[in-house]
Amino acid sequence: MPIVGGLDIHRKQITFDYRDTPTGEVKPGQIAPADRAHLRSWLARFAGRDDVAFALEGCTGWRYVAEELAGAGVAAHVAEPADTAFARGRKRHAKTDKTDSRHLRELLAEGRLPECWIPPSRILECRALLETYHDLRAEHTAWVQRIHAVLFHQGAPALGAGTLRTEQGLAALRAAAAAHLSPAGQLQVTTALDMTDMLETRLHELRHQLLD
Repeated sequence: MPIVGGLDIHRKQITFDYRDTPTGEVKPGQIAPADRAHLRSWLARFAGRDDVAFALEGCTGWRYVAEELAGAGVAAHVAEPADTAFARGRKRHAKTDKTDSRHLRELLAEGRLPECWIPPSRILECRALLETYHDLRAEHTAWVQRIHAVLFHQGAPALGAGTLRTEQGLAALRAAAAAHLSPAGQLQVTTALDMTDMLETRLHELRHQLLD
């Protein structure tokens, strides 16, 4: 590739370092702020070319950068972060955004980039839904654990692990809260039940989206 470069992605800026192979000229710099619009504007300099390639690490933000590169006709190569760091070897200089982008460019140019598969957009969307489902499920579990913790903290009788799964169990929980918990404890349980109801509704919607 006549133009080979590296992009170091951060929330505030993208640091670039690319080399024009025929001339040997190296161009470093930054794109700020780091968003689609500014990256797309910067990529316009490569319009009409099909001999440009950039490497970037598979860290947060890689998706939109890879999508914009592809949209501009630039070959995107996503690198595995841990293997990229290992390829650096023992550090002799301070690690900076500039050295990171140069390191990516050099690995790509030398054919040593530890490359990752770039999934199609449909797979990326499914992954995002699964991540959201996982987060909501974890939060639901945390609210259920809070309910049991409040009951234990105030000395209420223990309830079964599946209490919240049936109407009978929910009724038993509300009765126990009214009989054994302080007003603040009752509010804690009521709040937790409201949150689990909301989370279950959203989990149900996401589950059907994923199955579809």
